[in-house]
Amino acid sequence: MAKETVNKGKKNNLPLRLNILFLVVFLAFAGLILRLGYVQIVNGEHYKNAVNADHYQSARIESARGKIVDTNGVTLADNKAELAIVYIRNAGISAQKSIRLAQKLSNYITVDNKTIDKISNRDKREYYILTKFDKLSQAYNKYLSPAEQKEYAKSQNKAYQLLLSRVPKSALKGYSAKDIQIMAIQHEFNQASNLSPYIIKRGLHVDDKEYINVVDHLSDFGGAIQTADVSSRTYIKNKPFYVGKMGPIPEDKINTYLAQGYSRNTDVGISYLEDQYESYLRGVPMTLTYETKKGLPVGNPTVKEGERGDDLQLTIDVRLQNKLDQVLKSNILSARAMPGNGQNNSAYAVMMNPKTGAILAIGGEKYVNGKFQDVSSDAITSQFEMGSAVKGATELIGFQYHAVPQHFRDMEINYKGTKKLFKSWEQGGLGELTPETALQFSSNVFMAKIVSNMAGVILTPAGGKYIATTPYVTNQRFINAINHLRNGYSQFGLGVKTGIDLPTEGTGYNGGMPAESGLIHQFAIGQFDTYTPLEMVQYISTIANGGYRMQPHLLESVHATGSDPNKLGATVYSFEPKVLNTINNNKHDLARVQHGLYLVTHGANGTGSVFYTSGQKYKVAAKTGTAQIDENDLGLYNETLVSYAPYDNPQVAISVVVPRVRIGHQNQQIALEMYKEYDKLYHYTSQGN
Repeated sequence: MAKETVNKGKKNNLPLRLNILFLVVFLAFAGLILRLGYVQIVNGEHYKNAVNADHYQSARIESARGKIVDTNGVTLADNKAELAIVYIRNAGISAQKSIRLAQKLSNYITVDNKTIDKISNRDKREYYILTKFDKLSQAYNKYLSPAEQKEYAKSQNKAYQLLLSRVPKSALKGYSAKDIQIMAIQHEFNQASNLSPYIIKRGLHVDDKEYINVVDHLSDFGGAIQTADVSSRTYIKNKPFYVGKMGPIPEDKINTYLAQGYSRNTDVGISYLEDQYESYLRGVPMTLTYETKKGLPVGNPTVKEGERGDDLQLTIDVRLQNKLDQVLKSNILSARAMPGNGQNNSAYAVMMNPKTGAILAIGGEKYVNGKFQDVSSDAITSQFEMGSAVKGATELIGFQYHAVPQHFRDMEINYKGTKKLFKSWEQGGLGELTPETALQFSSNVFMAKIVSNMAGVILTPAGGKYIATTPYVTNQRFINAINHLRNGYSQFGLGVKTGIDLPTEGTGYNGGMPAESGLIHQFAIGQFDTYTPLEMVQYISTIANGGYRMQPHLLESVHATGSDPNKLGATVYSFEPKVLNTINNNKHDLARVQHGLYLVTHGANGTGSVFYTSGQKYKVAAKTGTAQIDENDLGLYNETLVSYAPYDNPQVAISVVVPRVRIGHQNQQIALEMYKEYDKLYHYTSQGN
């Protein structure tokens, strides 16, 4: 009998395998339980919201913007509260349903001629199709052949455009006033995006019959028509340009704004501060939440009220601004009354705190056809030849390259091999000068000596004049000198953006590399590159405050809406003064230039004669400028000035440009009158300075 063989290994392994199987099943169930717990507890709210999102859709209506006020709280931009009729489009509103809504709404409101003027021939064709045919298929059958309908079966938009083009011209005429109203409303409906509220009519009040009628019949519109609290932007009379303005969203920014939840027809800030600080000024929109069925909104929405935008407080003192505008106008008239000044018709000025960069006022006036035009924006966008007003920067750049002589005699410069010459304003020269007196008397020749030392131009004395031996413009030392000058001026903000908190500003004109080496002398006295008045006030402020180029700014602080409408709310943001760079000069050299600027207005025979005779009280340091602007008429020039006060503790800096004059000192007169006004308001001359 054969012996039975037993496989002991298999018998012993079976319990082990069962145990492993049970362990795997247990771990799998444990993992499922943990995952379910994670989904329900940790991410439960997320998934709940996701599910709810399938049952609800939201629309938003813009709230009132924040106000803009000056440094003392004077309102520059505000809002006028009003009520509006709003259309809220959704995917379930067909063209036929839309026209029925327009017909119904026309029973309660009347749109104005501005809205009616928007009606196009396309709107008339569409109105004809939607009112003459119960179904679009009937219109297609009438105006498109079966072959055309088949061809465009997969392109409904093209088919519809073709249909509209087939509407006879006779159908575009003879409409009643009622038809025109419906068409105009339908045109507005067509501008709306899905669930993006579109204002159909605004400027209503709670007791207006139109408003009451719409409110009484809101349920008839299935949520597509709503009323909303909106506002119109209002501005102070003679609003300063930098406040900016509102308008439709620019085409190049429409996608960006739509992505941020704006409606297509929302007005936004489109220039200057209204644009720059749109994110603060815009309020929190009112939210309308609709319940949906099959993906489409039904019934009236649940409303969550919005919040007004934050308020901006500016550094501007509107009292100084108004005075500056007045002073510019009066001095333009004074200049024009002088013989030979008939070409002058404008003047510009900028006032800034040199220690913080806070802009106090920006002015520009132009006299055209017997009336003044506000051209203040030109003070930050337009460039001018500034002349000798830049000499303070020229000396400091010279100090950086050890090119400033301790003493130098001012005499006429003749260029070797040419008939050209270069001289200062005084016939026979200004005599022996130091860096300080060179600024006091505004020596052109002293500045020429500085840049000659930088560029390798040799000035040889010969019989009461200098003979200039100049290098080629391709000489590396000469090229380096031009670059050092331009880079040096940029340390002060000349020829570069100042960094002001506005969307746009000018940078002046870069003259490039001179075609003749002698032109470096013109460069040194402000008659080669051009600059803006804003750049000039930043430059003189850099000298005034000890060498720090401060970022000019108009924003002082941002405030939340307060409980008292006449007071600013809690501070949301405060602008911190920003140093853009420091100049590469030591305190000793800077003090010498500062003293030279003081001598301009306080030294005998300094070029700041108006201050010397009438403005000693105000302790102004300054540099005047007269830039020749026409090589064929050397008596025509731009009259310029940069200045600050008080000299020993600067609080305010002023730049002035008076273009195209022959005689007079309107540059100094404008600045002096503004120092008087500033002192009248802030009393700096009585503070022991």
